[in-house]
Amino acid sequence: MLKRLAAPYVVGVASRVIGQAIAFATVAIASKFIDLDGFGTYAFGWALTVIATTFVFTGFYQALLRSQDIERDRHTLFWAMLGVGALGSIVITGIGLTMGGLATTEGRVILTLAPLPFVNVPAAWWEAQLVRAARVRAASLYVLIYESFALLTVIVLLSMGWGVFALVTSRVVAVAFGLLQTGLLVRRLPRFEFRLDALRASRETAGPLWGTTSVALLSNYGADLILGALASPAVVGAYRGGARIAMTAADLVMQPLGLLSWSKFTRIEKEGAGIPALRRAWIENMSLAAALMWPMSMAVALLAPLLVVTILDDTWLPAASIVSILAVSKSIEFFANLLEPTMLTTGNAGRQLKIRSAGAVTLIVTLLAFGRFGPEAAAYCHLAASVVVGAASLAATAKALEIPLRDMVMTFLPGAALAALTYVAVHWSSSLWGSVGSEVGLGLTLVKISVAWLILMAIFMRRRVLVLPTP
Repeated sequence: MLKRLAAPYVVGVASRVIGQAIAFATVAIASKFIDLDGFGTYAFGWALTVIATTFVFTGFYQALLRSQDIERDRHTLFWAMLGVGALGSIVITGIGLTMGGLATTEGRVILTLAPLPFVNVPAAWWEAQLVRAARVRAASLYVLIYESFALLTVIVLLSMGWGVFALVTSRVVAVAFGLLQTGLLVRRLPRFEFRLDALRASRETAGPLWGTTSVALLSNYGADLILGALASPAVVGAYRGGARIAMTAADLVMQPLGLLSWSKFTRIEKEGAGIPALRRAWIENMSLAAALMWPMSMAVALLAPLLVVTILDDTWLPAASIVSILAVSKSIEFFANLLEPTMLTTGNAGRQLKIRSAGAVTLIVTLLAFGRFGPEAAAYCHLAASVVVGAASLAATAKALEIPLRDMVMTFLPGAALAALTYVAVHWSSSLWGSVGSEVGLGLTLVKISVAWLILMAIFMRRRVLVLPTP
């Protein structure tokens, strides 16, 4: 039993559960001190920072995982990653200056966050080496620790009246603790070494991933950026507040799954085990992920108004419909989560860019047409893009891994059954809300869902319908 609880995926999900609880607590606490305008200002700056930082953790990061000669490539890829981080920080600084620089709140927020992509490079380099060494537990747990310190920072600084800069400073603290932890875990410093042959070898991995990452980030944050250009900070705040809640279920499951899958897929590739081993890994990982994510997304979509009022307050109620729409959207986009490792390890790197590009084009066109109507319209645009990407990813994966239709259906059957159970449990419990109050009714509903889910999950795990993923 202890061995199962210590399994990498269990540790990864557990750390994500606690990490998302911390993220919820951060938003809930901040909502008592910061209005939608203030949160929207921070959300726009943070969206820019996340986009730039994601490029640091993509491309050369995966090239480190796939490297056939790690001693040759390790140090060259650090300096390549440093260049990517520097470019991202320079771009964000430029945006901050155009938005008033130090003379405006928006400019000060962006300029304070601007250095983070560059500063985060050593942590990305060290984390990639942890994942390559299959130390996925450490790679998951260090995130939990630095997010805990970030939450403590938010609480202290909000109580001191720092307002939106409490959130900004918490991200600086998180990056600092991430650097400290990953450095202590790996205990290796980069050398002043740059080999062109190592850089050329990495382009096969980095190039396609940057393309798909660009369009994936546009899908995730394009609405924030376009709303930031077309609408008020309050509209951005409502959209990002709803997205924070809706995307929790996806983050809980998909981030640890992504770490494990990259580790496992690249290991299978290096061992030359071929399509059968990749197909088995994809089916096992996606089947369990659906059983975890879809019930959570169903609960979030159905309980959105109660969740928003309980976690935040009544002033954030405009975000409730966004929560519901985006929960459905992420459940469909889920089909594309393992698109990149699947396409890269099966020699179909170009296909992933086409799929992500189709989703990005769908999002941009619909946002430009309908985004001006508000955050709810923007959420429907995200849903349309998710349908395009999810359907195309599923078809491409089935072809690349040679998965028969029957096996594809069976992969997601446990998750669909658990989602249906969640739907029934919520509707049966809705009669309680009027008699015991919304907060107590919400708590009882969640308890019912959790108990039923645990029982079915135990049956599925015992019968080996579902298995825990491994690196």
